[in-house]
Amino acid sequence: MRMNQNRTQSICLSFLLGFISIISQVLLLRELISVFYGNETAYAVILASWLFWIAVGSSVVSFFIHKLQQSRRWILLGFWSILFILPLTILCIRNLFIVMDIPIGEIVGILSMTVSSFFLLAPLTFCLGALYTLICAFSQRSPVNEGPRHPEIHGVSGVYLWEAVGSALGGVVFSFVLIHFLSPLVLVCGMAVIILGICSILIDPKNFLLRTIHFVLMFFLVGLWFSGGVDKIDQWSRQQQWKGYEIVHIEDSLYGNIALLKRYGEYSLFQNGLHVFTTNDALSSEERVHYPLLTHPAPKNILLIGNGLGGSIQEILKHPQSRVDYLELDPKVIQVTEDHLPDSVTNILKSRRVRIFVQDARHFVKQTKNRYDVIILNLSDPHTALINRYYTLEFFKEAHQRLVPGGIISVSVSSSENYLNDETQEFLQSINTTLQHVYTDVKSIPGDTHIFLASNEKGGIRLDPDLLVQRLQDRQIDTQYVQSYYIPFRMSPDRMDYIQDVLQHPGQINSDARPVAYLFDIIHWSIHFNTGFKKFINYLRGIKFWQVLIVPFVLCFIGILFKRQKTWPLSLSIMTTGFSEIIYQVIVIIAFQTLYGYAYYKIGLIVSSFMIGLVFGVLAARKVLKKPVSNVIRTYKHVQCGVCVYPLFLPVLFIVFRDVFQGRYLMGLFGTVFAFLPIIAGFIGGIQYPLATYLFTRIRSEEEPMRLSSDSSARNAGYLYAMDVLGATIGAALAGIVMIPLWGINQVAIFCAVLNVFVFILILKL
Repeated sequence: MRMNQNRTQSICLSFLLGFISIISQVLLLRELISVFYGNETAYAVILASWLFWIAVGSSVVSFFIHKLQQSRRWILLGFWSILFILPLTILCIRNLFIVMDIPIGEIVGILSMTVSSFFLLAPLTFCLGALYTLICAFSQRSPVNEGPRHPEIHGVSGVYLWEAVGSALGGVVFSFVLIHFLSPLVLVCGMAVIILGICSILIDPKNFLLRTIHFVLMFFLVGLWFSGGVDKIDQWSRQQQWKGYEIVHIEDSLYGNIALLKRYGEYSLFQNGLHVFTTNDALSSEERVHYPLLTHPAPKNILLIGNGLGGSIQEILKHPQSRVDYLELDPKVIQVTEDHLPDSVTNILKSRRVRIFVQDARHFVKQTKNRYDVIILNLSDPHTALINRYYTLEFFKEAHQRLVPGGIISVSVSSSENYLNDETQEFLQSINTTLQHVYTDVKSIPGDTHIFLASNEKGGIRLDPDLLVQRLQDRQIDTQYVQSYYIPFRMSPDRMDYIQDVLQHPGQINSDARPVAYLFDIIHWSIHFNTGFKKFINYLRGIKFWQVLIVPFVLCFIGILFKRQKTWPLSLSIMTTGFSEIIYQVIVIIAFQTLYGYAYYKIGLIVSSFMIGLVFGVLAARKVLKKPVSNVIRTYKHVQCGVCVYPLFLPVLFIVFRDVFQGRYLMGLFGTVFAFLPIIAGFIGGIQYPLATYLFTRIRSEEEPMRLSSDSSARNAGYLYAMDVLGATIGAALAGIVMIPLWGINQVAIFCAVLNVFVFILILKL
């Protein structure tokens, strides 16, 4: 009876750890992303910080595990700590801009992003890493007869299994249910009640005082929830987050956190902390609309992609006979503005000359049969992979098919009025060269907003200031800024000559698989905060890809030097698998964002799909552990082969889903299927870790027979877990920030494959 009770407690604690870990991770990812303007680099930075402190927590406790005799109390303390740390972390994130003295809407630098994530996530993730090792020790000290061979190893794999089950279930429940009904703080309060309920099994029934405090705290949280107290705290934290603005409406959508704010009588919309539009912003709307429309001799059918409610639609309709198809990716943007903005702003959407399409522009442009005289890309700079997908070679080709002969596409990005630094020049050269690979005529209008105009006919772009002024007058267009005196000033010969000199130098092509414009934009903004990141990236850009492949050779050489340590190949393989698996996840996140655009909504599913694969992997490993040692070693080598082969399929799958599975009615279905790709990586990791723990412990026991004990098994499990997470930390830090933007998805996948091939060579000696 005692044995079954201990087994049940171990399962419950492992499941609880996985459940709260995945929900906490996704919650904090979404909170931080909404602060870091939706930049996918933040995913990598956050994951790296998360994994680093888990590795620290697991390794520190594994080092002292033999001294921690009362593991029940330490586990209880760890879970109690999470009760307070998680909500405090969310509140700190929402006050981050105030603490760092960053104006609302300003781009956050890479250094600030990294430092803030690193310290904000440290307390929670250290506790989670420590709890894993503590629960492993608890399961060993409470033996469970799960198999005839090495029950202590089965206990460790049991903790790994049930933690993965909890993570998988938590991620799925969060993605399909909780995300739709509960605000973050309400969800945290509910999780706290669950934690207290399950942790009550750790309290000695004779300890009346502790049990009383425990249950009083539980009922207090339930009362706070149902009384609306949690909602009031949530509202207060939002007010602090947007201090200085009147909050009109805030909610989460598929694509991010939407905040509609009011200040000085004007409404501003922010998505993931990034400014989308402000009402009555005449200068921006006029420049982005009138230059391309005046360049065209008779614009009738116009396609406007994004940000039409800031005034762009009104400016388009000033041109006689013009009709506009307005594409808005996020339906919540339309809904929120229609519900809360005055009729003077939203009435334009009811015009017969306006058609609204609430769908992804990539999908619309690929599927529609409509042809347009002018396509206006009215988006912000490619700060994120979500936006960068509209600045790529693939999208420009798709848009080319939607233009009538002589049609024009307009692309506007931030620049400088008179002087362009090296970073801005490189960024503009990349966009210009990418356009030139598709369109026969590409010209530019310099300024704070740099406007690229491209036509599918040679000589289709005539940038004559007198001609544009004449058309402005002939069409009787009333404007505030783009007027007869302003156009010649904006297009003065010295400015036009300067930009032509800059753009005559070819830049790197921006593509879906290699989003270099995204990288250039990061560098461009980073120099406003710190030049160190720019120097670091420029140094890496000087390294050829074939030179990067020297790294696996070095690891192999080190492995040969450490040949006397028989456990070294196991440690290295676990570390490189963790490194590779997190890169696979980052690739899937960025590729998903490029294909479908709503990784913010699917991030829970992407992360939990890895854990689902992990569950099946652990179940398979537990069957292998019942077989002879030779079978275990052979299976381990086969798994390492899978780690080598899997990355080579990722680029192929990316192309297939982009070019084949972009069906009109099945986009959502195939998007969900794509989000589940990490299942394969999880399955591989799920098999490898328990087998490595068993082999590692066996080798250590052969070297020193007295080392095989319950504590040593837990210590080995914690050590390998830390190696796995350490490798993942390095992979997360490098993948999203450097490797994918710098070398592209294809070359990063090849690097992972080659790296694991050399590790496979080392483990052949097992």
